[in-house]
Amino acid sequence: MKIPSFPPFEEWNRKLLLIAAGCAAAIVVFCCLLVIALSGRTDSDSPTPQATAETAESASSETAEVPNTADLAVQTAAVGTVLPQGTDAGRSYVDETLFIGDSNTARYMMYADETGQAFTSLNNNIGVVSMGAGAITSLKCEKFKGSSTMHTIPEAVAMLKPKRIIICFGTNNLGGSSTDASGFISTYLTGLKAIQSSWPYCDIIVSAIPPLDKQRENTNLTMTQVDAYNAALVKMCEENGFKFLNSAEVLRDSTTGWAKTDYTLSDGVHLSKTAVTAYFNYVRTHAYVTEDRRPQPLGNIPTPDGVPANLITQDPIAVRGAKVPLEFVATNGGTLSGSTSQLVKKGGTASAVTAVPDEGFVFAGWTASTGGSYSSATIQFTMPADANAGGVVLTAHFKADAHEHNYVEMSDTKVAATCLTAGSAKYKCSICGEIIEKDIPALGHDWDGGSQQGDQMVYTCRRCGQTKSETIAHTHNYSQVVSDTPATCTEAEVIVLQCSCGAQTTTNGQQALGHAPATQGDGSIVCSRCGVLLQAAPATPQPTEQPTTPPVEPSTPPVDPPAENTPVPTPDPTPVQPTESPATPVPEATPASDPTVEDGTSVENTSAAGALAPTA
Repeated sequence: MKIPSFPPFEEWNRKLLLIAAGCAAAIVVFCCLLVIALSGRTDSDSPTPQATAETAESASSETAEVPNTADLAVQTAAVGTVLPQGTDAGRSYVDETLFIGDSNTARYMMYADETGQAFTSLNNNIGVVSMGAGAITSLKCEKFKGSSTMHTIPEAVAMLKPKRIIICFGTNNLGGSSTDASGFISTYLTGLKAIQSSWPYCDIIVSAIPPLDKQRENTNLTMTQVDAYNAALVKMCEENGFKFLNSAEVLRDSTTGWAKTDYTLSDGVHLSKTAVTAYFNYVRTHAYVTEDRRPQPLGNIPTPDGVPANLITQDPIAVRGAKVPLEFVATNGGTLSGSTSQLVKKGGTASAVTAVPDEGFVFAGWTASTGGSYSSATIQFTMPADANAGGVVLTAHFKADAHEHNYVEMSDTKVAATCLTAGSAKYKCSICGEIIEKDIPALGHDWDGGSQQGDQMVYTCRRCGQTKSETIAHTHNYSQVVSDTPATCTEAEVIVLQCSCGAQTTTNGQQALGHAPATQGDGSIVCSRCGVLLQAAPATPQPTEQPTTPPVEPSTPPVDPPAENTPVPTPDPTPVQPTESPATPVPEATPASDPTVEDGTSVENTSAAGALAPTA
């Protein structure tokens, strides 16, 4: 087949059209690539626009990826770190707990439960608007009545002497999407250890950072960071022996990962009354009940005067701006008509809200969390120029027509008392619907008689099974013989005994035996048992000498000495008659020989007789 030819002009046009189509396609591809590149830029490539009060209503409604870091941390934490669900611990558990934190904690005093009682009071709340974890040890924030001195949180805790604390910081430490929580944890842990050091007798429970709303005023606050910080808090508690209250699980939508609908105010950060009510139900059903470790008696506890208004003037998370949150709530007996959650400029006026009483009730006035009361059922509130980021809560009060209440216990509201915790029950008036809550005192342990285990007496509660041990005075039982030294003639038996605890004692058994005398052949006496000499053998008798009478000297009268040169006459001799004289002792003769003569007359006697012969 022959291909037809085109005229020259038409072929030139055809070529031009092909070139133009190619250029157009290239331009389209380039534009598409440019759009894709621009749309794919990350937050780190361009600065995040700072939300303002004026742009709050049109804040980003981006869909958050459901965070799971905190959930994984909770699931893998050591047993006992994350508080599990249990029975309702009752209102008394809340009342004996000190709540510490930022503006969300301060708002616990602005809301009341269905009985009309505020969730917390000045006596058990230290909530500081715009405060972060790094200021725990340094910011003097709490006052006490009768004193102008300000105290840090650790100092205030030591003065209030609580049984436990639930502490929640972190919202004011947020900014951006960084998941590095090391700096946050370091400062938080320093604060917690300071509290622990100042009052070591309380249990420390760390509450999770609450979730943000996807319509938050400051879009620089992200759930990615909240989730990472909460995961780090779980690990911190696990490593330091604190307890973790995973309250985020009751405040967060598990599908979107953001706060549940109507759980925050218009700024997307501060919790609404609905959220606070859910939070305290969670606190009561995830209680940590232990023995009271505080030294008794507690002594004097000063009366708190609260945290001064506007203590911190800067807003670290930039949600305050020119507008602050305003919330309207109603007590039992009525409802509200109008917008109950608004953002109002400082000095500006909110849209009107009307309090509508139920049948059988009348309106009893408005009260503001900042002070002041209003009598008109319809109110257009003017926001104070010095309002802080915590905003203002207006509460409409109602009272029933005059009648005598007929309270009936509400089903499924009774919390049984346990050994350690008080119970409670709610009662509702059948006429006006007013609800009250009454406490049921704790039962106390019912200890059994105990069983001895070594030097410990172990008691078991018949009601809950808890045990306690007491050291008892040990009574020794010396039943084991360590050594036995038999009795001797002079020493008693010595027995060393030992108790099962290792202690030893010495006692005497058989008394000393005494010697057993035995006469020997030589006449000596020895003990037949021990061989000791009791009596020596008698000595051989010696011969006895006859006593000899000593010679007696003649008795001569004294003569005067002759006179000098005078002759002395010689007297005539006078015969001397022999006289007997007593015998003079003679030294003992030696037994070598017998000095007697054959006729038996001793030589000495003969000599003595000779001595008595007269002398010439």
